[in-house]
Amino acid sequence: MKPDWLDREEYPFESNYLQLDCGRMHYIDEGEGPVIVMVHGTPAWSFIYRNLIKLLRPRYRCVAMDMLGFGLSDKPDDFSYKPRAHAENFEKLMEHLQLKDITLVVHDFGAPIGLAYALNHPENVRSIVMLNTWTWSLSKHNTFSKASKYLVGPLGKFLHSKLNVSTGDLVKELFGDAENMPESIRGQYVNALGTPEQQVRSLACARELVGVSRWYEELWQKRKSIQDIPTLILWGERDRLVKIEALQTWKKFFHECYVIHFEDSGHFLQEENAEELAGYVSNFIKEERKKRELTC
Repeated sequence: MKPDWLDREEYPFESNYLQLDCGRMHYIDEGEGPVIVMVHGTPAWSFIYRNLIKLLRPRYRCVAMDMLGFGLSDKPDDFSYKPRAHAENFEKLMEHLQLKDITLVVHDFGAPIGLAYALNHPENVRSIVMLNTWTWSLSKHNTFSKASKYLVGPLGKFLHSKLNVSTGDLVKELFGDAENMPESIRGQYVNALGTPEQQVRSLACARELVGVSRWYEELWQKRKSIQDIPTLILWGERDRLVKIEALQTWKKFFHECYVIHFEDSGHFLQEENAEELAGYVSNFIKEERKKRELTC
């Protein structure tokens, strides 16, 4: 049953659930055709991809999950909520759906979670689309906004669990560069985070960001297995969280990499530039398919 706060006009999708040991994970599976799998970050959920899905589902099969603790998925008390655990759940979803030859779209924390699957199963990933993200430990990098420093500190945890700091203030800070976001849309992110206690648990992945994360380093050490996968990078240059140095790292890494800059946009391109993103993603998939047909 969908919650009362959900705007069904903005999010007009059929809900699907995968029962995991620790709770039910919600996902949407819309359209037919080549498969596009979208992985969200923090503090988002599949709602952030809604406009992309509406535009792409006439020609593509679009799959987007809500990580446990986010969106319409369960928010269990006894789940770790760390990136590695989210990645394990994503792999279970992919096994459940038996998806092949996918285009993997990753954003923010969705990259280490989604790319962990690609690193383990590169044969199933036909192409990658990246939006303002990273897949390595940032413990030594001074690239954090006030919001990220706030999230990772013990003060942030205390304020949310004990003093009931406004969820709206948290979302407003994290979406600070999406200045024109209507309050009705912002409310879909606020409500999806749940109670202050649930926020503390679900945002554990953010708090791990500046810690020494062995898992991030393990992923980065295995990166060569996806180095030859064609990749499209869509980058908002006004991002206040993930700085341009991350983009330069990706450009040097991938052997076949195309970069589109959005000079006037920030971290959440899906909210600011959905129509343009859909066009670039569709054209990218078509061009890569033509290349494969020519080589065959």
